[in-house]
Amino acid sequence: MLPPTRNATDHTLMLLPYEQWISIQAAARRAMIDKGAAISVVRAGRRRGVLCTRGKGAAQQVMRIYPGPRRPMGSQK
Repeated sequence: MLPPTRNATDHTLMLLPYEQWISIQAAARRAMIDKGAAISVVRAGRRRGVLCTRGKGAAQQVMRIYPGPRRPMGSQK
């Protein structure tokens, strides 16, 4: 069970390697989720300032740039 301050998205984001580029497919495998869910998590991670992306389409890569879970100021989600 996750601590009350973390949700499933936070948990999934923390499964991604810190400061290392990986493909979206590798991120999905690492987090044990399908590619569609991985794309949603990546969007959330970018909005929160936890992830950075490069490339487009099948060649897109992601890197975790913040060491812990994080939310934009004023966000309660």
